[in-house]
Amino acid sequence: MPRPVNEELERWKAVKFPDPIAEYGFSEPNKILQREFYTYAKEDNFNALFHLLSNELEVLSIIFKHVAASGNSLLHVAASHGSEDVTHLLCHHFPLLITRENFLGDNALHLAARAGRFDKIQNLVEHVKIHHRTLELASLLRMKNNKGNTPLHDAVIKGCREVARFLVNEDLEVSYLKNKEDKSPLYLAVESCDGEMFASFIEAMPEGNLEKLAVGKPDTMLSEDIKGGNLLHLAASMGFLFGARLLVSRCPVAASQRNDEGNLPIHVACQKGHLEVVRELLIFWLDPMDFLNEKGQNILHVAAGSGQMKIVDEILRNQDLEALINEKDCDGNTPLHLAAMYCCSEIVQALVSDMRVDKMIVNNEKLKPSGVVAKLLRGRRFEAPKSDGMNKRIDTKHEDAARGVWNKSHEAEVRKMRKVLVEADDKTEFDINLIFDSPRTTLTTEELNRGVGNLLVVAVLVVGVTFAGAITVPGSGSDLSSDWSKTLMRAYIFLDMLAMNWSLIAAIILCQISLGRASDVTSSMKKATLCNFYSLHCMGLAFTFILAMTLQEHDGFFMVIITFHQVFFVLTQYVMSFRLIFSNAKSVFCLLF
Repeated sequence: MPRPVNEELERWKAVKFPDPIAEYGFSEPNKILQREFYTYAKEDNFNALFHLLSNELEVLSIIFKHVAASGNSLLHVAASHGSEDVTHLLCHHFPLLITRENFLGDNALHLAARAGRFDKIQNLVEHVKIHHRTLELASLLRMKNNKGNTPLHDAVIKGCREVARFLVNEDLEVSYLKNKEDKSPLYLAVESCDGEMFASFIEAMPEGNLEKLAVGKPDTMLSEDIKGGNLLHLAASMGFLFGARLLVSRCPVAASQRNDEGNLPIHVACQKGHLEVVRELLIFWLDPMDFLNEKGQNILHVAAGSGQMKIVDEILRNQDLEALINEKDCDGNTPLHLAAMYCCSEIVQALVSDMRVDKMIVNNEKLKPSGVVAKLLRGRRFEAPKSDGMNKRIDTKHEDAARGVWNKSHEAEVRKMRKVLVEADDKTEFDINLIFDSPRTTLTTEELNRGVGNLLVVAVLVVGVTFAGAITVPGSGSDLSSDWSKTLMRAYIFLDMLAMNWSLIAAIILCQISLGRASDVTSSMKKATLCNFYSLHCMGLAFTFILAMTLQEHDGFFMVIITFHQVFFVLTQYVMSFRLIFSNAKSVFCLLF
């Protein structure tokens, strides 16, 4: 609708003011703007403002060299406060003000865009189109402030949809210009998750233009921290469903592009747990086996390794995605392996509870899921998962575990996973070694010192008892004339010596720990415990032999009862500790020899 004629405004347009030379547009400010000028410009009181200006001898100096504290000229003030008539007159008489920058590098268009002054933006643009003889509109729209923002950047950041729509329709190319944060207006529109704002950008693009950009120069739209991704990666990362739907419908090829981390947009959505975006992107895939990242991981791998339970649950309930359940990635890991690897106990529980999940598959390291948990309990850390390519690293509740940060909460998670896998009858990997691994993550310094002290007491007691047993041999009053008695005595002395030596080794190791000379405290405590264990068994056997020698002179009935009692308890000891003795013998003998 045409603007009604304002006679006063037209009268001031007809007034002649001095013509500024081009250098005035770049002149340095030298004085603070007087309050009256500032107030009249702010309140759109053009009569009062131009009456003052017409009476000034140095009007050009006031217009170009007098500024507010922030470096704003009269046009900056008028545009930012919506003073339509003052803006119109200033542009008419002093067009060089349009490109004038304040101390932050903003021109009047920046301030009007930031304030959402659509009418002022429109007037400024129309004036440049019609009246400005030396300034091209594209140059004005692409001017950047000290932050590298164009007026379109500022409009998007402030959520001024109408202004943004107008600017992008005036110059589509400005949509791809990056600021100092390496973000274009198009990027910011997706990042804002503002559907109406983003739709205005897409609608301004000619048919096929977005697809050409996605295939040809995605870097014109995206910032460097996206690592080679496209706008659909960003929408998937933000959970921007409307944007993802619009992008994939206008640019289907974007769904099949990988970022520098090797992830498709659907992988990014899975990592972030954006279920609706995952559902939307699944529509565009004919075969779920197609969407693999560069590690050979499907969406269930990614969701399981990222701790995204709702995505995992959705995939397990979708019969069309059943083929993904037991698939291996390039490292041979199934989704269950990855869930165990990154301490996602809730997901391990869900996968183990599903009868379709094979718990016995081994990866390239010959580890079943239970072996992965055993490896975690032994304190050997896995490589942290890479980021989704949208941020510096994935922001999930399992991030500490993935980085190798081991604390009591992660210990509890791993123990919970162990219980789940054991209950699933997958006990192969859980040998008695794990009993000795648990202190490495749970013992405090005080508890560790107490454990060392207790073991040292046991070792010293055994040394003392065996030493006394060698000096004062039990049963020395018995008849040693027979060969059987001599054999029993030799066996006793040998086992007594063996028990003493094992205990001495344990005591030495524990002393090294106490003095701070042990490189691996947990491993040293394990060895000392095993040495004490073997010494106690040797003492038990030594007692059995000396008892047999002593009982030779007693009547048959008493000897049978005592012998049966001792044999029963010796066999019980060895049945209970058979695996412990032989499974750890290798490491102990390596220590000794």
